[in-house]
Amino acid sequence: MTKPARAATVALLLLALGSCATRREMRGQEASGLDRKLTFFAFVESGDLVDLIVDTKAARYREDAEYIPIEFSVANRALNELTITRESFVLVDDQGNRYPAASPRELMQHYEFLDWDRRLSELPGIVDARFAAFTRYPSNFSPRRQAIRGSNVVRDSVSLPKFGYIVDYIYFPRPTTGVKNHRFEMFLQAPQLQDPVFVKFEIK
Repeated sequence: MTKPARAATVALLLLALGSCATRREMRGQEASGLDRKLTFFAFVESGDLVDLIVDTKAARYREDAEYIPIEFSVANRALNELTITRESFVLVDDQGNRYPAASPRELMQHYEFLDWDRRLSELPGIVDARFAAFTRYPSNFSPRRQAIRGSNVVRDSVSLPKFGYIVDYIYFPRPTTGVKNHRFEMFLQAPQLQDPVFVKFEIK
């Protein structure tokens, strides 16, 4: 076989192997049924309009609590404005049950780990680097028991401009399925979104 022929054969073989590897990776992602991980605990759905990130580090410690904490981040990539409220978020368990976000009153009356959950936070360092060209805006959908520099002022709504992002905690009633080793979807709905954005994740 001539040198040009050998070179062409090697090139075709490498192309075929690369194609097979890509197909295997895609099949693996589809088989998992989960969104891409940023860390062991954080999952992300990245779109043209909005990024939604969910972190489960705190939730894995609240199997027996009345509510589960979800640390999250929302980044507005393309919309002139994105209006987010507590009611924008819905949790769906792996049996299709839907849970609205808990109110500050419910949390203050029935949940004791509000401050402890914040100590387990890991998203700020991750998303501040990921969205370095964006601007972070204040958000506080859930209360704290010990105020830190006015951080206990609960916000019911956030208007997020283009290239803005938030990092916060949202709480849901404990799913009837349980928490650990279960899969969930968290939906984000907003007036400016034609379809909701959602993240598929698991709590291990």
